Amino acid sequence: MSSIRSRQPTITTAAKSGSALLVDRALLALGSDPAFIADLLGDLSEEYAHRAERDGPCAAKWWYASEIVRSTPHVIWNAMRHGTPSARARLAAYMLAVVLSLSVLTIAWLTRSGPPARLIAGSGTDSDGIVVNNFGPVQLSMRVLDAAGHRLARTDVRYQQVSGAPIPVSPRGAIKCTRRGDLIVRASLATLTRDFVIHCQPVRKIRDAGWGNFVVGDPAATLTVDAIGLDGKPVTRIAARLRVLDSTIATLDSSGRLRPLRPGETWIDIEIGDRRAGAFVTVYEPVRTFEGLRPDQRLVVAPIRLTRGASIRWPLPTGVFFLTFSADSSEVPTRGFVALGSGSSPTVQSPVNMSIAGLIMCTRMAEPQPGVLGAYCLARAPGATLILTYSGPGGPNEIVGSLALERQDQH
Repeated sequence: MSSIRSRQPTITTAAKSGSALLVDRALLALGSDPAFIADLLGDLSEEYAHRAERDGPCAAKWWYASEIVRSTPHVIWNAMRHGTPSARARLAAYMLAVVLSLSVLTIAWLTRSGPPARLIAGSGTDSDGIVVNNFGPVQLSMRVLDAAGHRLARTDVRYQQVSGAPIPVSPRGAIKCTRRGDLIVRASLATLTRDFVIHCQPVRKIRDAGWGNFVVGDPAATLTVDAIGLDGKPVTRIAARLRVLDSTIATLDSSGRLRPLRPGETWIDIEIGDRRAGAFVTVYEPVRTFEGLRPDQRLVVAPIRLTRGASIRWPLPTGVFFLTFSADSSEVPTRGFVALGSGSSPTVQSPVNMSIAGLIMCTRMAEPQPGVLGAYCLARAPGATLILTYSGPGGPNEIVGSLALERQDQH
């Protein structure tokens, strides 16, 4: 038995070709049993010589490679059983490299890009064309996609005006809207063409951004912004970019609607064309009463119902606060304070009278708005009360509204 074992490696090594020798060394490095390798490669070499003589070298090499692949599970299992710890570590590293390489190749194959198949203007969601509110030059955006929808990095798209307002467009897609008007532009890339509409409405000034007040739990609402064009007329098409400074208080959805999340105050940056403005947003917490408010409840709003000829008494907390009553339940509370003093103080805008009682002082605020009453108050001790009375002639039998309280820091 000892003489047989000593001769076997010598005979197989002598008969090995260059490729078989490389395979032998690789399997030994992975920790496979030498006897197993000798038997495996010996059988493959004999069969390879027979097939090369019968079918030719190319067919024999293809068969040899396929047999190596088919034997891989057996080779790995043999290496795991007989290999040293370092050999097993090398085997694991080689297997991981193979898996990663196959994964990369698969991903590259699936995500490969084809030739241009579609041109899409703007973001692809502008069903009524592209709105340009800039006064300065703007580069038109055209997305180039292949048949599978992959975006291609192409800079050789060309543009030309087809019809519409006499507003020049450069061949590379630069446009400067110096006046109001609509035009049709054609984008082309090789044999692909796409016609789209550009609405030129340059903005000279943003107005009426102001502020907006919302209540936690209310559905998302649109923030209204007006703009004036170069001709002094209102801009009818606006492509605004909005950003909420504190997204934990409110967020903007894909349609530009604001959704209140928690009580607080934040700022919205508004960009329309070359112009910028801002809007102050206040989000209130809905409550049933102002009694027992926690110190952290600084922005609260409660529902109010007033019937004709009746009064309600509303307890107030201590401290400094803005107090606002809106006589229309479809309107959120605003800071358009118009009336409130020490005693009854009716206004022409609302049939509701407001009065106060207790150790409290309130200052009437300017900037009137219809249907809104409000004041800046200081309640020095517990027991302060607000009295709301619906005594005005005419109007509905019941007024549904809201009472908002905004606490202020005391210095």
